[in-house]
Amino acid sequence: MSEKLREMATSQYLRALPITAKRGDIYDRNGILLAGSNTVYTIYARPNSVKDKKATAIQLSSILELDSSIINNILEKNVSEVKIKTKVPKDKALQIKSKDLSGIHVVESIDRVYPFGEFLTQILGFTNIDIRGQTGIESKYDNYLTGADGYIYTMTDVSGREISNTLPLSKAAIDGFNATLTIDYHIQAILENTVYKAHQSHNARAVSCVMMDVESGAILGIAETPSFDLNDIPRDDASKLLSLSRSKTISDVIEPGSTFKILTAAIGLDSGAITAHTTTNCPGYNIVDGVKIKCWRTLGHGHQTFAETVANSCNVAFMNIASRIGTEKLYSYFEKMGITAKTGIDLSGESSGIRIPATSVKNVDLARIGFGQSIALTALDLLVSSNIVINGGKSVVPYVLEYISDVNGNIKYRNYPQITNGIMKSDTSKIMINALEEVVLSGGGKNAAVSGYRVGGKTGTAQKYENGVIAQGKYISTFLGFAPVDNPKIICLMVVDEPTGAYYGSIVAAPYVGEIFREVLPYLGVIKNTVEIDKPVIIMPNLIGLRQYQVYSTMKELNIYYEVVGDGEYCKGQLPVPGEEITNDVIGLVSF
Repeated sequence: MSEKLREMATSQYLRALPITAKRGDIYDRNGILLAGSNTVYTIYARPNSVKDKKATAIQLSSILELDSSIINNILEKNVSEVKIKTKVPKDKALQIKSKDLSGIHVVESIDRVYPFGEFLTQILGFTNIDIRGQTGIESKYDNYLTGADGYIYTMTDVSGREISNTLPLSKAAIDGFNATLTIDYHIQAILENTVYKAHQSHNARAVSCVMMDVESGAILGIAETPSFDLNDIPRDDASKLLSLSRSKTISDVIEPGSTFKILTAAIGLDSGAITAHTTTNCPGYNIVDGVKIKCWRTLGHGHQTFAETVANSCNVAFMNIASRIGTEKLYSYFEKMGITAKTGIDLSGESSGIRIPATSVKNVDLARIGFGQSIALTALDLLVSSNIVINGGKSVVPYVLEYISDVNGNIKYRNYPQITNGIMKSDTSKIMINALEEVVLSGGGKNAAVSGYRVGGKTGTAQKYENGVIAQGKYISTFLGFAPVDNPKIICLMVVDEPTGAYYGSIVAAPYVGEIFREVLPYLGVIKNTVEIDKPVIIMPNLIGLRQYQVYSTMKELNIYYEVVGDGEYCKGQLPVPGEEITNDVIGLVSF
């Protein structure tokens, strides 16, 4: 008899019930369980072996809480084997087993569970009904997490009736491997809470935050909202599920606005187009190719040093820097630094950024790219590219999986840091770190300051576009921060999409990064290295009715950084309000 005929003959008298392999667990870097499995049971029937189908249906219906007519219809099917119900709890499975119903089989299976529910949702991902990964880590490393099912074989006659007095044969299941992530549960919890708070406080469309280890590229946390509980997946609304399960940090591209100035300034220094001693005069605008492009402060910043241009986030200065660099040199750095390219993170769904082809860049485009317009990239790309600037000129590839191990703890696969030296000069990095610290000390990043720690960073506010035109009143507010300045360990990017009311990154995003650092730095054991000084209380003056230059001189004398809304001649509104007691680390908001 040929092997093929032997297999055909065997399939006619052997019936197999699956033994579901346990899916591997997913842990954070500290060994905290993030995704696991519960034992549940599947109830199968071999209809031809069921002696009294109506009576059997009645008995099963009371236990499984199913209508007996539904079960009876299942048992009347002319098939060798059929499922009656999945995910049956142990107590009910034992009740069914104790009744010893002919043709009814109880098989152990698994159900995926997520102990923290709505936590790391987009990164962990979820599985389908067959416990195979669909999104996130569950999908990316599905081949490791999924084990090999076993089977129980039973001898039957040609009609599928079980042959009595025969012993079943079995093949054991092989459990899947476990995954340990770079994610730190405690840091992730801080990010989750802060993102939720920002989302509620500013009634934003969406908020996300990502934190990475500066030196290795290990992702310590990614939180995004709106989100959903992984134990209660909204499968009945496919478009909603697709939107909520997609990690916008790696898949959505945004115009970065002023956070991009980190990259422009660094490229200017590294290429030799400018030095740390380069000065700029800002009259409040530049005219490029006949187009008047305003600085965010229409009154202008006047004469500034390099450090002041970064702290002031002066658009005119960054237009000039981009012009000095030139398109060819700027784009060569984009290639070298991976700006608008995929970062290579070990997650599915990463998008590339968008930039104008170098051959099509006009002077006016180059000017706008210099301060973060006319270019778009993912939040993760902005974070990773900026990390080069503060990491001594070294690039890293971000990753979320630390290693894969078997049930005995033997490592089967490990991710190692991928570091490339010499992307930028170390001197460039030192100059930029000092300049970005000044942003937090005296510029738009004041709200990210943390008492006792040296923090650096940059704010960003970008208008959104819809169908190629500016969407009035819609902004993306960002803050990219790192700490500690003298030896950067962590870098963090906060993105607030379409905040309601105030929209400047300095007011909407920076305070939350400050809150995060206030908790994360002590948790990581970073020792405070600055003296905490009591700051003098200032009574906020009344600016209403003053001209722009009068507001500027008043606030400069008090050393209060402020953002401007509108370009009228006289002050129409202010925050903080007149008479409020403040310290000079507050950021003011003045409308004209």
